[in-house]
Amino acid sequence: MQQLRQFVGNELRQTTTAHLAQTMAFLQLNTTELENTLMNELNQNPALELVDERRCPTCGRKLTQHPCPTCARPTDDGAPVIYLSTRQSFGGRDDSSGEDRSDSYEAHTRESLEEFILKQIAAELAREERPIAAYILMQLDEDGLLTEEPVEMAAYLRAPLATVERVLTLIQHAEPVGVGARSPIESLLIQIEALQGTVTDSLRNLARAIIVDAFDLLARNDLRQIARQLRSPLASVEQAARFIQRNLTPYPGRAYWGDGKTSGEELPAYHEADVNITMQQRGAAPSALMVEIFTPLAGTLRVNPTLRAAMQELGDQDAGKQEKWAQAVERATLITKCVQQRNHTMRRLMEILVNHQKDFILNGDGSLKPLTRSVVAKTLGVHESTISRAVASKTIGLPSGRIVPLSKFFDRSLSVRDRVRQIIEAEPRPLTDDEIADALSRDGIDVARRTVAKYRNMLGILPANLRHRPAAVPVVA
Repeated sequence: MQQLRQFVGNELRQTTTAHLAQTMAFLQLNTTELENTLMNELNQNPALELVDERRCPTCGRKLTQHPCPTCARPTDDGAPVIYLSTRQSFGGRDDSSGEDRSDSYEAHTRESLEEFILKQIAAELAREERPIAAYILMQLDEDGLLTEEPVEMAAYLRAPLATVERVLTLIQHAEPVGVGARSPIESLLIQIEALQGTVTDSLRNLARAIIVDAFDLLARNDLRQIARQLRSPLASVEQAARFIQRNLTPYPGRAYWGDGKTSGEELPAYHEADVNITMQQRGAAPSALMVEIFTPLAGTLRVNPTLRAAMQELGDQDAGKQEKWAQAVERATLITKCVQQRNHTMRRLMEILVNHQKDFILNGDGSLKPLTRSVVAKTLGVHESTISRAVASKTIGLPSGRIVPLSKFFDRSLSVRDRVRQIIEAEPRPLTDDEIADALSRDGIDVARRTVAKYRNMLGILPANLRHRPAAVPVVA
């Protein structure tokens, strides 16, 4: 009896572990990835079957219309309606008409900084230099600056140092010029060199001298001290400072692409959403948020009943075949249960996110409320890693038409950055980072001065001593 209990316990633990592992694996995939995974399972496993019928993924009812009239019925109080839906086309619209609606929903294609530079230098690269260029570009930080020395890269790639330096030079002189420099000063000097022939040599030489010998003074906009130190006329120094301000940037990656190394607001470009939110008004009832969570397959996934029946009829006639079929049925059962568990977890997650971030959904980034994965995990009674997997690689379509990563619902800094911008736009005089931090504190947002400085840099706003001055030079945050 003891051995029987032990055997049953081991079997139960193995089954539970397999179920948990498979559920976590499915949870981490977005809708398209999960569809590809399930189609692969269907092709390999004869016990797994996709029935060509429309059923509601939530209540299992056969559908004659889309979405499910029961699960997607708005409530009288205007509360968000959250339901599962098979994605026929974006937003769950039936695509049977053959009408191409992609133009209404497809995000503009955005090109990464790495791709943009590679296209420019590709013709000048030998075949063996291409992986070197790709590796160098992967070492760029958000400002477009290089985080690794050429000697280290040459050693890692087992490539000649001269070859690495040649490729790096090509990158540094592609647009935006200065990407791949190892410091802001080096980036500025590369940009000055690239402007040869467009301005007088005397102006370029003075600008170079200011950057090399008086960079700290330039950051403080102390042009008189620069003139004394370099023994140059003040008018010439002012002209060089304006030249630097208008033509150069110490952070070419961020200055060229905006907030980070990719163009546009979101990265990467999103063409389809895993969740779609719309506003719906029905009669006199208040408008409600309709939250449609897409499931990967239009049909019903189930264990093939014919194979199950054949396995029972087979009996002990062919033990090998019976064991093989039993494993296939067990795998098919596991897959169907894990898909159901994933759907259930996504629905519970969206209930929390939509209710907590309703203002953000309707009004934009400035209304985003602080929220962490650990808080959501405690509310759902799951491990924080489960929430991380559920959020990973998922996107959500907002009523405004934007498609954003689901992780954005947890980005507290968005609302703080927006508030920093508002404070600076309304300032009667240039406020220091400490004063902005104090203003945020009065709003109930406690952040350090250095955090304010970081957010200000991300917004492309100069420090207080350089704002609202005609000769201000935005080279140091």
